[in-house]
Amino acid sequence: MIKILAKIKLYKTERKTPFKSGYRPLFNFTPDMKTSGQITLKENIDFCPGEEGIVEIAFLHREFLGEKFDVGSKFTFGEGALPFGEGEVREIIFN
Repeated sequence: MIKILAKIKLYKTERKTPFKSGYRPLFNFTPDMKTSGQITLKENIDFCPGEEGIVEIAFLHREFLGEKFDVGSKFTFGEGALPFGEGEVREIIFN
């Protein structure tokens, strides 16, 4: 398992409802691979469309995050073909 702190932004246009801790979207660190991760909110109870903030994200397997995964890595996340938001790794907490 790997845990990170990341700054994320939830787009206003793609998702209309907020999410809570435990949300499990698909993350895309590389163009050809998506992986599931679980978001834990650090600042709020809900994360609303248009909002930006720091969250903790847990992933089960590092190999699905790409060979160049590190602090500063950028990613998108969502549930289908179109991303709901984007983010950047700020800190690797547990590796």
